[in-house]
Amino acid sequence: MLKRMKWLCGIVLAITFALWLVVPVFAVTTITEYSAGITFNAGPNFITAGPDGNLWFTEEIGNRIGKITPAGVVTEYSAGITSGPYPTGITSGPDGNLWFTEQAMTSSRIGKITPAGVVTEYSAGISSGSQPFGITSGPDGNLWFTEPSANKIGKITPAGVVTEYITSGATPMGITSGPDGNLWFTEIDGNQIGKITPAGVVTEYSAGITLSSSPMGITSGPDGNLWFTEYEGNQIGKITPAGVVTEYSAGITINAQPVNITSGPDGNLWFTEYGGNQIGKITPAGVVTEYSSGITSSATLTGITSGPDGNLWFTENSGNRIGKITGFMPSPTISGTPSTTATVGTAYSFTPTATYTTSFSITGTLPPGLSFSTSTGAITGTPTNAGTYSNIQITANNSSGSASLTAFSITVASSGSGSGSPITAPVGGLGMTLLTTLAIAGYGYWKSRK
Repeated sequence: MLKRMKWLCGIVLAITFALWLVVPVFAVTTITEYSAGITFNAGPNFITAGPDGNLWFTEEIGNRIGKITPAGVVTEYSAGITSGPYPTGITSGPDGNLWFTEQAMTSSRIGKITPAGVVTEYSAGISSGSQPFGITSGPDGNLWFTEPSANKIGKITPAGVVTEYITSGATPMGITSGPDGNLWFTEIDGNQIGKITPAGVVTEYSAGITLSSSPMGITSGPDGNLWFTEYEGNQIGKITPAGVVTEYSAGITINAQPVNITSGPDGNLWFTEYGGNQIGKITPAGVVTEYSSGITSSATLTGITSGPDGNLWFTENSGNRIGKITGFMPSPTISGTPSTTATVGTAYSFTPTATYTTSFSITGTLPPGLSFSTSTGAITGTPTNAGTYSNIQITANNSSGSASLTAFSITVASSGSGSGSPITAPVGGLGMTLLTTLAIAGYGYWKSRK
């Protein structure tokens, strides 16, 4: 029987403008902790980014699913969750819901929770006492999970139909979708990394992995490889889709016990240290940096994920908190040249160019008929009213700061459209006078020819 480990578990229209372009600057990495709204001794465990723009986490001791907004507001959900299931792994599903594992020996279920907090549990087809642990969305539109005590990999469709696949008896733990279209998982007792195709064909790799290193968490890296933690080996491992392993230990504190790992928004890998009470960062080249400032002592760090807000979020199992890492993204940049003219009845559009941006904001008042997008920074629409609208400023934002175009004005002039119609003058006497209307810039004038 598998021993439970607490920690496992961004008209004429005249526009005057100027541009301000900010050079990318990396801010200092900072850590913020949140505890308000989390039930005492809840045991936050794993965490994932949700489809609703929030972070969702499991509470293994509190037997709840928690949600925390990027602003740090927590909501907990327990209705529909069977008593004592030890919720553990959690991931966003292809159906717009969150899916989680229930690791208790007596539970062995997969749970689903909607962004509104409605829970459904599934047990049919799951081996009794299998203790589902890790879970991820697969490339085939299903959810895949590990069953450590049954030595199996499970697949569950969004409709709740389960299929199980047998491994070599090596206790599968973490699982992730790979860049090659397969699922990759760790084997803590077999000391191997496993690969399973969507069809259920399993391949295991052990060459290059230190003996008794206990591979635990695993994630797809920005370099096209898989990266995993070695809890007992106190190392970070990398395995190519071809199965070639490289291990890294330099820069990792002794007895740090790396647990879970995720790809960061900065192109590096970030991991939790259960024993070291730190957050680690490893570059694709293998250079490690550790961070501890701002983390409460003996917090027991477990889960970690990239958030929709451009930050990293992690769980503190013993500290009963959720942590947020900010400042490692470059400050945003913004540039662009708005079109200087437009006409009533004719569509107008301007979209700035921005980098490292998670959202846009605007100050000032746009002319009636124009609207602003907070996701793209675009100003679009058709002006309808004359007037001058000043001090309009578009700003690009992320967790490290902001950058703005210098404030500009939009002057909307009335159309004054007098193109006129030809008029024939009367004919008389010895000659004929032809008067012709010419339209220039909306104003007519008469010209006489004899």
